[in-house]
Amino acid sequence: MMAQDINRQLRTGGDPRALADYAVLREELSKLTHPARPDVDWKKVEQLCLNLFQQNGIELQTASWYTQARTRLTGMSGLNEGLAILEALISRQWPGLWPQPVHARMEILSGLSQRLQQTLRSMTLDYHDLSQIYQAEKLINALCEVLQRLELKHVSQLEALSSFMHGAAVRLENMHAASDTTIVLPAAATENTEKRWATQAREQWVYVAQAEPAEPQVTITPPAPVKHPVQWKGFIAGIMATLLAGGGVCAAITAFYHPPSGEQLMATLPVMPKPLNAQTLETLKNRQAEMLHREAPAYLAAMQQQTRQLATLSPRWAQDTGSHLVSQALILWPDNPATAALAKSWTQQLNANAVPLENLSGWQQANTQLQQLADKLNGLDEQRGKYMTVSQLKSSVFAIQQALNGSPPVEESLRKLAQDKQQNKDVSPQLMMQLDNQFTQLLNRYVLLTQTLPATAGKNGQADN
Repeated sequence: MMAQDINRQLRTGGDPRALADYAVLREELSKLTHPARPDVDWKKVEQLCLNLFQQNGIELQTASWYTQARTRLTGMSGLNEGLAILEALISRQWPGLWPQPVHARMEILSGLSQRLQQTLRSMTLDYHDLSQIYQAEKLINALCEVLQRLELKHVSQLEALSSFMHGAAVRLENMHAASDTTIVLPAAATENTEKRWATQAREQWVYVAQAEPAEPQVTITPPAPVKHPVQWKGFIAGIMATLLAGGGVCAAITAFYHPPSGEQLMATLPVMPKPLNAQTLETLKNRQAEMLHREAPAYLAAMQQQTRQLATLSPRWAQDTGSHLVSQALILWPDNPATAALAKSWTQQLNANAVPLENLSGWQQANTQLQQLADKLNGLDEQRGKYMTVSQLKSSVFAIQQALNGSPPVEESLRKLAQDKQQNKDVSPQLMMQLDNQFTQLLNRYVLLTQTLPATAGKNGQADN
């Protein structure tokens, strides 16, 4: 397509948002989420991406859009072009890649994975495409390996795209063994799309080697070094953002992408933060002491904000979130057997890890028995004689009752809640608040008793314990 440009080397790009072509490109792609669903001019998208590559260099967002455009225009060969660019960027230029925030990068990759799966489902593939499918699976797996080392593979959702490609290859092989007819996976593409693929299947841009089925190669020249290298800073920002992102890792980044309903649904699935291990922290401390000192205020402020958010979570957060996800599945896919299995499994997990109902009445029974004993002892006072030991016993029983009434266990609150439910009474908000407070206090004390705090934290916290 551009034979004269094959030897051109391309540099890694920075922020393209100030460029006019980027604004036009975003406006064109906004049609994907427009209620009227106007057609996207994918040829225009491709050309705008090429313009940005020449003006600014290659960065993750435009490379992702270019991959979508090439897949739409040339099918599997275009997909492999784009994947080769992404693999080169992520494996070689991750620390300095734009955009810098890890959550923004993951939003781009997860959105790309879902868009590509939608496109691939509309494609007509046959046995002759098998080598291209295997090539795509190989490139996706290479991306997953890099992201796995960064502990970001699951968040990127590229593993689902790899599984899709593997499943397509297996189906083609199995069906080819019985028939040589064309395989449709799963819906036939339009006639116009097939004509475009037929005329453009061998059109490849400068980034991809022309030989087939050899792996496409991408040559990227890193940007010239500056006074303060950003490679390690980007890497630190990436892993620290992973630590701090928590459930917000999949939040929509509208500045870069406008997710459709399916992507918004995926964003409801919480992603748990994974703190760095001691070895990684020690390595960072030893190798990047200057950077850590310089960036400490920003990171500590972000950590402070995250810990405040964690402190406001209800102790029922895990259970409530799981139940909401199950309810979500029951509403969206009520007749799907997997939904019934999910609901059954969740209910079994809750029951297996809940306090048995018969254990909830222990405190109430003990208090009742103590009251009966106190009544009997009071009756003995009416008898004449010396019963000093009875008075002493009464004092002891009274003290026990005071202790029990002063700190009723959480089981008693649950018993009251169970009783209200059995009697079809409205659950008291005060009782719910009391239960929340009891659970929070128990969990906090449990953490204080079991976790090992630094020496300074332990000394400072003794007065509160």
